[in-house]
Parts: sequence; structure tokens; C-alpha cells
Amino acid sequence: MLDDKYAYLILSLFYLLAWFVVFFKNPWKSGMIKVGIIGGLMGIIAEVWYFHDYWRPPMIWKTGWPGIEDFIIGFAMFGVGGYIHSSFTKKEIDFERQTAAKNRDFFILWLIGCASLTVFSLILDIHSGYVTFLTFMGLATYIWIQRPDLIKLSLISGFATLAIVMVIYYITFGLLYPDFWDKYGMLNDEPILGYKIIGIPVSEMLWHFGWAVLCSMFRGYRNGVYYKEVSPIGA
Repeated sequence: MLDDKYAYLILSLFYLLAWFVVFFKNPWKSGMIKVGIIGGLMGIIAEVWYFHDYWRPPMIWKTGWPGIEDFIIGFAMFGVGGYIHSSFTKKEIDFERQTAAKNRDFFILWLIGCASLTVFSLILDIHSGYVTFLTFMGLATYIWIQRPDLIKLSLISGFATLAIVMVIYYITFGLLYPDFWDKYGMLNDEPILGYKIIGIPVSEMLWHFGWAVLCSMFRGYRNGVYYKEVSPIGA
């Protein structure tokens, strides 16, 4: 078995493989790449919130500092969560219903998310696992209220991403590195978060589900995009 320092990299590469599957089935490839680059940068920044109480994984370069693994998995998560609905639903853009973009509102939501994680996790010392899931779902609920048409799409994205994550995590942490979370996680003393199902912490399931629910609505909400069922050929 490879050294523990490769576990996070292997996880990231498995996620990247899922990204390629979604990418090849997705009609909006350029957007998926652009979103992925932003996600890679956010993956690096996010460790500010997670290294102190969530986990401290060994890295191929230097443990305790963001690494290439964070960029890869951030890149993949933004792409999979944001565009997986294009692979699991038969929808296309409804150009007759498009509304004005909400770039300002979207930026404010991003600031609120970052502020929530910073205040509640770093300042008030509430575990980042709880804060992250509740922040994701709180922001998602706000978008649902404004765009109820995105609810079904977001839930499909959440459950589809969760299914992929379960496979990836079972291979990585159930088979290859079964003691990874006991060694490098900070979840064992946390109710709910630290409970494991087939070797996968519930916290990780909640994190990826909540992220996909929220991320899948970014394009529709920010750009004022509406979707409709793909018309049958010849209809």
C-alpha cells in the first residue's frame, strides 16, 4: 500500500475522474472549466477553516499547508456539483424565460458564506463540519425561495453527487486507507459528524450533499438562467 501521504491525492484523482465523466456528458464545457479553476483556488483557501478542527491530512509536499491536492479536489467538486445535473437530467436552457443576471446578489451570498464560516467556526469555535453544512443549506434555502424551479434540479444534483462520493470514499477510506480518519480526522468526538458508515464519516456525506445542492444552482441563479426539458427530435 502507498504511504498515507498519498491518500488525499488518490481521493482527489478519483474525484477528478468523476469530473471527466460529467465533463464529457455536459454541453457547457467551457463554463465547467472556468468554474473548476475558481473551485481549485477556493479549495486552497478553504483549508483556513478546516485545518484547525476538521482534519489534518498528510500531503505529498508539506502537511498543514494547502497543497496541490486541495486545488485538484476543489476544481473537481465545483465542476461535478455545479454541472452533474446536465448528466442526470434531460434539460436545456429556456432562452425565452431568461432574466437579468444577479452578479451582485451572488457576490453578497458568497461573502455571507465566507463570513459564516469565519465567525461561527474560527471565532465562536463551533465545529466547522456543522457550520459548513448549515451554511450551505441556509444559502440554498434562500435561493429556493427566490427560484423554486431550481429545487428539484438541486436535490437531484445533491443525491447524484452523494452517490459518487460514497463510491470514491469507500474505495479510498474503506479499502485503501481504512484508518485514515482515525489518524488524521478531528471528528471522533463529535456527535453525528464522527459517525461512520462503511468507513465514511457522516460529516463528509453532509458536506458533499450540501455543497452539490447549493453549487448546482449557481449558474441558474447568478445568470438568470431557466431550464426546460429537452424537446424530442422532430417535435
